[in-house]
Formats: sequence, C-alpha cells, structure tokens
Amino acid sequence: MAGTAQCIVFADHKGGTGKTTSCLSIAGCLAKSGNKVLVVDFDPQANATSGLGIDIMSLQHSMYDVVLGHCDGYEGVPITRVILETAVENLHIAPSELDLAVGEVLMQQTSHRTSILSRVLEEVRPSYDYILIDLPPSSGLLTINGLCASDHVVVPLEPSIFCLEVLKNLKASLDDVKRMAGHTIDQITPVLIRRTHPDLFSRMLGKRHPSEEVETRLREMFPLVFVVPDSEEIYQAQRQRIPISHYAPGHRVGKAYQEIAESIIVKANQKSDPKNFERTRRA
Repeated sequence: MAGTAQCIVFADHKGGTGKTTSCLSIAGCLAKSGNKVLVVDFDPQANATSGLGIDIMSLQHSMYDVVLGHCDGYEGVPITRVILETAVENLHIAPSELDLAVGEVLMQQTSHRTSILSRVLEEVRPSYDYILIDLPPSSGLLTINGLCASDHVVVPLEPSIFCLEVLKNLKASLDDVKRMAGHTIDQITPVLIRRTHPDLFSRMLGKRHPSEEVETRLREMFPLVFVVPDSEEIYQAQRQRIPISHYAPGHRVGKAYQEIAESIIVKANQKSDPKNFERTRRA
C-alpha cells in the first residue's frame, strides 16, 4: 500500500469519549500487524503524544511548528523534522503541544486554512500504510483540517443520550467540509466504548441499560457498529504509556480493538485493489 496511505481521523465534538484511547489502540493493532503507522496528534492537549511515552517538555518541534510553516508571514518546519519513533515497532508519532491552540488562531488568517493538514501529510503519505489523526473535542479549524485530510472517520461514543446529539453535530461538520472544500468522507465508523451490561435486578425488572439503548440506536443509523467493553485494562495500559494492543492483546478490550483494526485493513485493501479483493473474497 506504499504511496497510498489511508488517512483515518478520530473525531468527536464531545470530550471524554475515548477518542485518543481508540486512536492509539487501533494504531497499535495496525502496527502489530506489520503496517507502518503514523499518529498525528492534532490536539493541543497532546494526550496522544504523552500516551505513547513522549515527554512533551523535551520536544524540539511539534505540529505547532509544522502549522506555522503554512501560515502567512511565519516560518516553520516540515513534518519530517517533527516525527518521532515510539517504543512500539512500526509506530511513529507527530507530537503536539499546547501552543497548537495558538496555531489554530493563526490558521484563521490564512487563505488556504482548511487544507493545511492535507497538504502537510502529502509529504509523508508515501512512507506509511496508515496515518491516524487525533483531533480535539471541538468543531473548530483543527477539526475541519483533520476531516479535510482524511479518507475515513472513526467516531468513539460513550453510552449516553448526548452521544447521539454529537453525531448530528459531526454530520453537520462533514457537510461543511463538503461545501467548503469539496471533500467527501464516505466511511464513518462508530465505536461504542465502555459498553456495560445491565445487572440482574435491572433484567428482572425488564429495564433497558443505557448501553443497550444507545447501541440499538447506532445500529439503526449505521451498517457497521463496533463495541468496546468497559475495562480496567485500558486504564492500566494508559499508565504504562503503551497501546492496549501491546499491554493486553488477549484481553477482551484488546480483541475488540483488533477487530476494528482488521476491518480497517480489509476496507483499505478493498479500496486499493477492488478487483483483487473480490477475487480473494470469493476464493
């Protein structure tokens, strides 16, 4: 797949939905399968950066410096000078820092402000199989840039009624991207995280658990919905600064993210060579 890296963005306008965790977990699974993977931390909170064991205070350059290079009147650095190796084989990170919030303000003053990240990534797409972009929980210009640069959006959602409202807002952002930049994202993958089951008492009373209700609604809206169970293992993996794919791959959470990664690989192969994929599928 060299030269045609799939760009996958992790987006959700609501914070605390496991967006970064899902990004790093799937990145780890893809890398473990032998793919070259780049995580682009495009969130000023820089959780994806620290989540892969990078000391933010020691950074010489970050995505902030890359963005500066595409803003009128400023000098920056190419993304190739920003990318760092991680402790995970085949997995690299383009780190972020808090200053990226300032970069978003400067981007507003640039004529080509919605396509900055897309043009940045063109330089490194030939070097990777997958580029995963972690976005901030907002509908601002950083998010718009991420959507414009991506082929596929993964939407992590928590089991609450508010997540369904977030989906409506995200779809509105996709419409904005299509209108402003002429870019259409034809693949949306919802991931219901922290899935829990009702206790025995609730079942006896016939009550539906919020996780069940939200999952049912999602399956009515999308042909494919992934579910990641709630587990302490995710927290422990975060403490160790490594993806769940390398901390506890055999755990049910690790297997859930592996299933998502395998689906992404199948879709990417189908897109890159649909005729060969169809022959393989029939065989």
